[in-house]
Amino acid sequence: MVSFFRRKFRVLVLDDDVSMQKLVATLLRRQGLRVDVVDHGNQAIEAVDAARYDAILLDLMMPHEGGMTVISHLRETNPDLLKRVILLTATPKAVLKGIARDVAGVVRKPFEHKELIEAVQRVLAA
Repeated sequence: MVSFFRRKFRVLVLDDDVSMQKLVATLLRRQGLRVDVVDHGNQAIEAVDAARYDAILLDLMMPHEGGMTVISHLRETNPDLLKRVILLTATPKAVLKGIARDVAGVVRKPFEHKELIEAVQRVLAA
């Protein structure tokens, strides 16, 4: 597969489901992206505070600190980075109303592979 990306973009994926982590990481790595995966919101916060990410994919619904924890942190420390966030979620649309306007996009689970790749391409092309 030919990569859409001309340079090595770095992407952070937060999801507590190991199979979802593997699927998303594999799809993005096949596009030539560098992918870091974490399974806890606090790990994601540490990662975004320590490194530069070109896109961040967040699962909102997690048993502990999830995507909302990261979004709250970004609102306080780096609001511009919110425009590089894609939510990966099965959360009902009504719950997403207030959150979706702050981020680059929402990919609803379950998703088509092409849908995820296109969402990431849009963020990285911006």
